[in-house]
Amino acid sequence: MNRRRLLSMGLAAGLLASSAGAAFAQAHKELKFATFVPPNYVLHESVFQKFANDVDAATGGSVKIRMYPSGELGQGPAEQYQRAVRGIAELTFGLQGYTSTLFPKNLMLELPGIATDGAQATSMLWANMDRHFRDEYKRTVPLAVGTTAPTVIMSREKPIRTPEDLKGLKIRVPSKVIAAAVEAYGATPVLMPANNVYTAMSTGVVDGAFMGADSLLIFKMSEVSAHVTTNLPLMVNLIFIVMNEDAWNGLSDAERAAIQPLTGEVLGQQITSGLTAFGEKALKIFGSTDGKSIIELSADEKARFNDLSVKAVDQVVADLEKQGVDARAILADLKK
Repeated sequence: MNRRRLLSMGLAAGLLASSAGAAFAQAHKELKFATFVPPNYVLHESVFQKFANDVDAATGGSVKIRMYPSGELGQGPAEQYQRAVRGIAELTFGLQGYTSTLFPKNLMLELPGIATDGAQATSMLWANMDRHFRDEYKRTVPLAVGTTAPTVIMSREKPIRTPEDLKGLKIRVPSKVIAAAVEAYGATPVLMPANNVYTAMSTGVVDGAFMGADSLLIFKMSEVSAHVTTNLPLMVNLIFIVMNEDAWNGLSDAERAAIQPLTGEVLGQQITSGLTAFGEKALKIFGSTDGKSIIELSADEKARFNDLSVKAVDQVVADLEKQGVDARAILADLKK
């Protein structure tokens, strides 16, 4: 075989290999999924990894999701949304409240008394997603929005039984909406990501925290809390899984069609039910621990908190309307 023929065959083989590589690249897309929580987080296996496995199966292996937990692609829970926007990760997990200015309409679901539980709040949001909320997810696609377990008051030293007990205390809050409620109750709200609260409580930077009951175990808040107050007017924290919009549009029509049924309210309710159940477990463990107390508000005291909550809701609605948001119309649609 002459040298020219060998060269020709080598070039053909190279082109064939290149074509095969290109075909594989088109057939197999790997998406990065960034979280700020560790692999032992309650949702890591049951929701995040399950979703990755379901996507793999639904797309016949053409779309794979690789997990990057514990802030591997960047520290700081508050930056999670922007990591998706900038494409540092195609998917990210975070809380809308950490970037409250981006989600003023979504965060209306965190107002006290809007829903009776997290499952209802999740359903209310998704029933109104296209009408009111989707436009706040700039440059991303919301794959899931769910909630934490119902919010409780975790206090470092002082038991909280009445609104008066909160007077003069510095209380951690996850969003500006819940800050309005805490201020109406008479405390000073301090905005802070959940992973910073343990240190803030243990050192006395804050006197207590409004957090989902699941945080007693997830963020070890049971170690720095002496008392937990329950039966408050229902407040939940919203949680998202979003995908970079360009990455979503870069999937084939068939891949998007396969993934779509796995997302939305279905995935949101998986988040909500997982954290709600974990919150109930956390409260049982806390209540059975020596030196710890769970304070369930009486009906009369809950009514007093409810009355103050109305003021907070009115204030938030008025502030939103000044920004051009038809907040009353949104509230009316949520309650349909």
